[in-house]
Amino acid sequence: MLQNWFILLPEICMLGFFLVAWLVNAFRQENTSKTFFSLAQLFLLATIVFSILFYNKSAFSDIWQNTSFNTLFKTFAYLLAWAWFYLSSKWFLNKNRPSFRFYTICFALLLCFDILASSSSFLTLSVIFPLTSLFYYLLVLQHWDTAKVAKIAGLYLACAVVFTCLLWSGTAILYHVSGAFDYASVKAFFAGRQAHQPAVLAAVLMIVAAFMFMMALVPFHNWFIGFVSSGVLPVCGFITLVPPLIYVCAFINLMTGGLKPFIGFAAPVLGAFAFVSVLTGALSANGEKNIRRLFAFLSIYCMGTALIGLFAFSDKAQIAAFAYMVIAMMSFAGIYTVFLGMKSKGEYLSDVAEIGGLYHNRPYMSAALLVFMFSLIGLAPTLGFFGYLSIINNLVSGGEWGAAAFLFVSLLFVAGACLQIVRTVYFEPQANKFDRTDKAIYICLFINMLLILISLLNPSWLIHDALVILGRAA
Repeated sequence: MLQNWFILLPEICMLGFFLVAWLVNAFRQENTSKTFFSLAQLFLLATIVFSILFYNKSAFSDIWQNTSFNTLFKTFAYLLAWAWFYLSSKWFLNKNRPSFRFYTICFALLLCFDILASSSSFLTLSVIFPLTSLFYYLLVLQHWDTAKVAKIAGLYLACAVVFTCLLWSGTAILYHVSGAFDYASVKAFFAGRQAHQPAVLAAVLMIVAAFMFMMALVPFHNWFIGFVSSGVLPVCGFITLVPPLIYVCAFINLMTGGLKPFIGFAAPVLGAFAFVSVLTGALSANGEKNIRRLFAFLSIYCMGTALIGLFAFSDKAQIAAFAYMVIAMMSFAGIYTVFLGMKSKGEYLSDVAEIGGLYHNRPYMSAALLVFMFSLIGLAPTLGFFGYLSIINNLVSGGEWGAAAFLFVSLLFVAGACLQIVRTVYFEPQANKFDRTDKAIYICLFINMLLILISLLNPSWLIHDALVILGRAA
């Protein structure tokens, strides 16, 4: 029993943050945004350490299982959250806004993500999915101009209820047929069967549709675009950087665990979602006037690309998706760090036209933005090239030449969207007088670029070494 409590230390740390933060908010007279960031930093660091220590131990194996695979995803997600919490504290200080609710809701989401990534039961998914949706709804309302986002948040919540019902219905059907909730038992029950009942196939599609909504794939992407374009910068950054890694991990666990007998059936459906998402993301980014919406579409493009790379759900496909998503999120982290430095008269700029001539006043920041954009779309010699190459290489080795060609063509449209920003930043006349940039922004940009440089010199740690860690090397 005592051992189980030790294994649950990552989750206990997150719960501990809620208690301490509430006590500080209730009884400490003078709180600043830095107060709750300091608490978040401490508890999240402890969570990361304990997650690594107990990466292969599970207290409730029928509900969720900690493995080296999902721990790898969770660790990178936590590190991104830690970095974004630090940067967000600068936003709150600049705006002189309270940060208690932001950090509290983010920690609630991190706890949900922790369980979701390690989930080994359809019952766990059925509980965590609505909780995650609720916390998303509460997080996006942290705009302090509620009327502007209330309608978007309300529509999201309504859609979340619909997809929660689909998830519950699919889970209920699978349980009625197989008599089990845990992935292993469901997979064992359906394995080897040549044909499945129409109701079972419908249940699989319901569960997959719920995941596609959660991952903001087309046509279920409008809520994500609305959140990113209307929410405040800390909220936009968090929902762009942290959840994608967790969702990819949870989806891999779902398909290779409980729904493995249905991969062949679900592949065309997943392919349709992935191809439409890549195409929509690439085309919609072109001509977009709002820079946050532009990169929101590119986020959808990246998620679709990762899903295309997962067609076969082989070990190599999984590690290729992992490498690609980690590099993409590192690039997005750098881009959102630049967003925090694009400020004029105390206001953070969001329109592409407003950052015209940024290079003349902020050459280092402009160069960093260029590097991160090139890495995001996978252009050599940036680290993103290796992430993109891992996806292409996996498709070619599997004989998926059409999918590889499609990704190459879509890359041209993505490059066009990024060149639009390059032209504005480097060749347009200066549109605004930019405020002084916090040194912390430059430090974070330098660290991020340094990580990309080190990884560029030795990219094998993202592919071969990760395979060794996971015990999946060929």
